[in-house]
Amino acid sequence: MYLIYGIMCLIFGTTFLAIKVGIDAGAPPFVFAGARFLVAGAAVLAGLKIAGIAVGLSAAQRRDAVLIGTAMTATLFGCLYWGEQYISSSAAALLSATAPLMIVLIEFFQGRQGAFGCKLVGLLAALLGVGIALYPSIGAESGWLAMAAVLLILASEVAYAFGAIRSRRSLKAGLNPFVLNGWQMVVGGVLLLAVSLLAAEPWQLTLASNVYLTWLYLVVFGSLIGHGAYYWLVRTSGPLLPSTWTYVSPIIAQLVGFWVLAEYLSLWSLVGLVFVLGGVSMVSQAQAIELWLRKCKQALSG
Repeated sequence: MYLIYGIMCLIFGTTFLAIKVGIDAGAPPFVFAGARFLVAGAAVLAGLKIAGIAVGLSAAQRRDAVLIGTAMTATLFGCLYWGEQYISSSAAALLSATAPLMIVLIEFFQGRQGAFGCKLVGLLAALLGVGIALYPSIGAESGWLAMAAVLLILASEVAYAFGAIRSRRSLKAGLNPFVLNGWQMVVGGVLLLAVSLLAAEPWQLTLASNVYLTWLYLVVFGSLIGHGAYYWLVRTSGPLLPSTWTYVSPIIAQLVGFWVLAEYLSLWSLVGLVFVLGGVSMVSQAQAIELWLRKCKQALSG
């Protein structure tokens, strides 16, 4: 089980680099992303069908698949692929680590405020970490386009959070997670290709080998193996262990981005990363931390 977990974290940590390499080699971002998810989603559904697993959806499940695919695939990865034209892969990975924090904010506004004091401290620490890590590199890179990329990726994490909350409800209602993943990618892929038409992107990809190699890596490893491992872990160990990839993969992304593309990495990057991961950890363990603090207070007063 832990071997599968390690493989999943390694894959998710390197997909940001693969996206950056393909984009820098000339791949139009929306075509690049759309083709990845449409092919991967169709492959997942075909594999399930061959295995004798029903892939049809009820009307309610179809609505969920469209909403989740729009939020978690089309919006998230459309902004991520576009943004990596202007920021480094390691910066994109760090921004993506804020997804659990966005879920906390949404749940707060929905009235689920348990242990919110601790969650708020974690949220502020993580946002401070993003600023510390990104300010030196963004200032040195592409001006307002880099800032626009940062804001778009952060906004897409809010969309991802809405999709994640909706997907929990669908899975609790009995929808097979692999079926949901397949349809989610198909919906997202179709929408991304539609956006590429609206953006008048060229559909003929450059002949640079980096484009095809990274696209193949993202389809096979990023979408099929990585997400397959994630859902296998959800079924085997529950949702907690696989969700902790957000702690591990940004560290891998920082290191491989620096090693392969010589991306900006300094002491500030590492300090910011510590704040982000510490904040995410505090949010995920907020109830346990507040219970421990309460016990400490009782012990001191007693």
